[in-house]
Amino acid sequence: MANEPTVAPAPLSGNGKLLELRREGDFWEVRFISEPRTSPQALWFHLRVSNVGDAPVRFVWESADLLLGNPQRLHTLRPVLRADDHDWQRCEEVAVVTTPDGRRHVVFEQAEPCECVSAAFCYPYGPEDLAATLGGLGDAWERSTIGLSGEGREFPRLRLAAEPSEEARPGVYFVARQHAGETPGSWLMDGILRFVASDAPEARECREQVDWWLAPFADLDGVVNGDYGKDALPWDFNRAWELLPMRPEVHALQRDMRRFAQRTKPRIVVDLHGPGHDGKDIYVHLPRDERPEEQKEAARSFVLHLMRQFPELNPEEVWKPTRYASRWNPLSTLGGWAWDYLDNTPGATIETSYQSLAGKVLERGDYRDLGRRVALAVFEWLSARADE
Repeated sequence: MANEPTVAPAPLSGNGKLLELRREGDFWEVRFISEPRTSPQALWFHLRVSNVGDAPVRFVWESADLLLGNPQRLHTLRPVLRADDHDWQRCEEVAVVTTPDGRRHVVFEQAEPCECVSAAFCYPYGPEDLAATLGGLGDAWERSTIGLSGEGREFPRLRLAAEPSEEARPGVYFVARQHAGETPGSWLMDGILRFVASDAPEARECREQVDWWLAPFADLDGVVNGDYGKDALPWDFNRAWELLPMRPEVHALQRDMRRFAQRTKPRIVVDLHGPGHDGKDIYVHLPRDERPEEQKEAARSFVLHLMRQFPELNPEEVWKPTRYASRWNPLSTLGGWAWDYLDNTPGATIETSYQSLAGKVLERGDYRDLGRRVALAVFEWLSARADE
């Protein structure tokens, strides 16, 4: 067919294998499946359909029961769509279709005719989005290259330092995207960048009293390539935090965090993640039962400050014990390494839903506000520790 659309992974962060393209009445129907790439399980996708010819498009996301998350809750998914040059929009709803052999497909539509449409699991966020945000913030954030990724890309870290002082200042080190497809972590980070550099009175206090360090893309290659990245082979990033690290990016982060630790006290490291597809709200994973009680207590004390920033949530659901299975050593995490090798530096692993908070579907502005609230919780926790 001369005017048949073309379907392919997006140029940046692209993921998704076309299984079939066919015409169904007025619709073009795109049947696809998420690519696991480096991961045993898939989740992330980001497709682009071109040359549609002003027809609506129906997406059939096949075998969605393979994804990380509860297959009984696939109906809660809300992928995002971008028609032509318009902005990204959430799907208002999806349909879950069960095949005769028991597989589950997720169906969603771009109902308005368009020439080109992109579809993604959640709002994409890559180096170009970070550059756009930083470009709007002037010279507030200093960008440094702290190493190279496994594929040779410059590995960045951002810093907004308090005024010079002979004494160590309170500090926080954020890490996002240890799992490349967990874009909610990046949108929270985007909100942190914007808030801390803003004219808000609380932000001025944050800048004056705290050193802010951020590593925006731990798995930079995976982010660019469109990998999901959970349990990535040959070694999951968030299980590579050995004394002899198992990833070059983790090695660079460890060396940088040692520099951070020499300049800050009290301090905390915060790891920004996304859960399975069915995860909701925002919460902190507490250290595993095997970890020292003092480390767990430090994490719980941070959760108390986080709770105050999220009054719409049940306080008992803002933290969760960490007991899920791991394909690698479950203790070789950023939080465990920071406690063991950075003089008992506490850590917090924050999981943020791909979908919703307190029943409200999350848009990009909402994620940025969550980042603002997380920044305030960190600032208040550090201020309380500094007064002890």
